[in-house]
This record gives sequence, C-alpha cells and structure tokens, in this order.
Amino acid sequence: MKRFLTSSVLAVLFLPALLSLSHSSAIAETESSIDEDKLNTVNGMPWASKGLPFSKLVNIKDTLVNSVLGKVVIDIHGEDPLNSLIQSPFSGPRPGRFIVTSLWGSKIEGCFVQMVVQSAPTDGKMELEQLSPTAVELGVGDQIVQFSKNSNTKTRGFSVKYTYTEYENNREREYSNVWYMTDTVFSIDANAANYLRKAPIKEIRARLRFANGDTKVFPLGKGTIKQWQGAYGFNSSCTAPSKL
Repeated sequence: MKRFLTSSVLAVLFLPALLSLSHSSAIAETESSIDEDKLNTVNGMPWASKGLPFSKLVNIKDTLVNSVLGKVVIDIHGEDPLNSLIQSPFSGPRPGRFIVTSLWGSKIEGCFVQMVVQSAPTDGKMELEQLSPTAVELGVGDQIVQFSKNSNTKTRGFSVKYTYTEYENNREREYSNVWYMTDTVFSIDANAANYLRKAPIKEIRARLRFANGDTKVFPLGKGTIKQWQGAYGFNSSCTAPSKL
C-alpha cells in the first residue's frame, strides 16, 4: 500500500448545547469487542474495511491487557454504478466502485467520528482533494448537524494497485488499475455527542463535502443510529480524565 499523504487530523464543531441522555440500556446491547490495534489506519484499510463488525455496538479493547478503552459502532455504504445487473461493491475494488466506512464512538480521551472513503475511479487517476472530506452533514430529525474539519490539518491518504477480470468473447481477461482511500477523523464535543444519542432511530442521510467542492450523499443505517446512544455513552463528557 503506497501512502501519498500522512498527517494527524482534528476537527472543529459548532452546535447548540443539549441535554445528556441515559445510556444504560444501550450498553447492555454491546455484542462484541475489537482490539484497538485493528482500528489503527496508519497504513490504510483493506477495501470495504473487511474484518470489521458493522452496525453493532463494540467494545474497543487494549490489545495487550484487554481493558476496555471505548465503544464504537461502524457503518458502511457502497456503490457500484457501472455494474447495474450485479452490484457487489464490497466484494473488491473495480472501476466505478465507491465505499464510505464511518466509525462513531467515544474513548477515554474523547469522542470522534471517523470517515474512511474508498474509490476506484474508472481511469485509475484521482487527486487527494477529490476524496478528502472537509465537512460531514447529517439530517437528524428536522435539524442539520455539521462537523467541520480544522483548515490547518490535512487528511491521511493512500493509493493501492489492484487487478480485476473481465469476460470478452467468452474469455477471461485480467486488467490492472488503482484505487484510493482517505481517512479523516472529526472530534466531537459533549453537546454534539448528546444530540446524536437522542437521534430518532431510523435511517438518516449524510453528506460529505470534499476539498474540491464536490459532495456525496449517502444513507446511515437504522442499526447504526440505534447504537449511537451506547457508542457516545462510554465517555459522555467527551473529555480526557484529569491528570493527577
């Protein structure tokens, strides 16, 4: 995997203050755990984030001592516009396929939203700005919630070579191309986290705004929204504990 840009990412969020909500029932729904190291994207993620649990409330555990460091729910959306008959965007990269993996949760040090965007352009060429989200907008109830990235930070990006097959004249032919990925983390304050915890449990629409001005609208599943209460309940203050 070739990395073409690496840096830390922060975000700034502006939202009105909202009341907190009890999360005891959501915590009881936690189904599984994942080692923190498996969520480390410093070297990128496999296509369609293979190996991660989706739409489940998951404990984030320390890989060495097995202690719980946080909770997260992961959502995934895929598009395969060039294959109208058999759409299978998650099976592997192929020209035209597009994936958004979003991670929503809280850890000991704070709350976060992480957007991993993966695209396999038809010509294998893409600039970072085309895939680098500068803002995330959610339609929650009758309100639009926005998370904006700090203009002084950059997005982590990667490019990956792959091969795929096509059938021509009843013969299989192999082609090579390149797919791209960006990884952006937006931090959240307690007011925003509490707002998400109170969101109606139904599918909602999200919009990514990219650095080049393009946008992408995609759905977030009801199962993911249902788990926001527990995901952001682990650290409802969204702040790190005071240092002794």
